[in-house]
Amino acid sequence: MESVKDIMNKKITTFDVNSNVEKIANFMGRVDIGAVIITKNKKIVGIITERDIVKRVVARNLDPKKTKSYQVMTSPVESVPPEANIYYVSNIMQRKGYKRYPVVKNGKVVGMLSQTILIGYFTQQRKKFVLKYLNKRLKKEYPT
Repeated sequence: MESVKDIMNKKITTFDVNSNVEKIANFMGRVDIGAVIITKNKKIVGIITERDIVKRVVARNLDPKKTKSYQVMTSPVESVPPEANIYYVSNIMQRKGYKRYPVVKNGKVVGMLSQTILIGYFTQQRKKFVLKYLNKRLKKEYPT
């Protein structure tokens, strides 16, 4: 059975707990990512997502230049180990409504799992299953 480490995004972006939201939002927009990890003394203390910025900054008319990440981040942050089972973590994410899940090993963020990654993984698994059981005539017609 595959684990989270096999599919997680290993490119993690962190910002300090005192970074302002404008800097974070500009970065997220520029590199097209939906979440960043917030750290204090290199330890994970929170996460900021696009939704956090909309609900906790924009909707409240806060000034993103003056608003610090610690004021709007989601904290504490739940995380999963890299060895966690993909299906187990997917179930947790679905039950709790999580769109992203940090992957932490020995107190250090080593990856991020997202709904998009899971959809891609489950689509590929389904495709493998279908191709395995299609007869030869239909396999030729099935897009790969």
